[in-house]
Amino acid sequence: MAGWGVTLAVGCECGAEARQDVGQALRGGELCWDAELYCRACGAGSCLGFGTGEAPPWVRDPLIAQHGTVRLRLIDPAAGRVAVLRTVREAWGLELPQARELAEQLAGDGLAGTLPEAAWLRERLAARGVPAEVATGTGTALSPWGGPR
Repeated sequence: MAGWGVTLAVGCECGAEARQDVGQALRGGELCWDAELYCRACGAGSCLGFGTGEAPPWVRDPLIAQHGTVRLRLIDPAAGRVAVLRTVREAWGLELPQARELAEQLAGDGLAGTLPEAAWLRERLAARGVPAEVATGTGTALSPWGGPR
């Protein structure tokens, strides 16, 4: 399981400082996210949200602020072009021109995302016989996660 989490200090309704935990993980092939709040002063606690798929910005942005991004790129840029296009199109429901752009990014500098996001797409590519690697550092291109496509 690939996962990232961050603990944030936020204000509670009681006036004290509460703890907000946000996270993103890859579980059973699904990209998942969650957020919880707990206040030691008054005992308040709640689930702020959870789901599968792309994390909302209020979850994803603190993860990137804390951990940065990774890049997913193809090990062999020339391998499996059709499989890469199919995978990218299915992953985000893209039209062919958009999928080609992301496939070119994967073959070049890579797609920037969180570790769970990169692991999710790497698993999808591997299922089609296309090996990809996760590299540290940020990509310069727009990411398909949490941004315009």
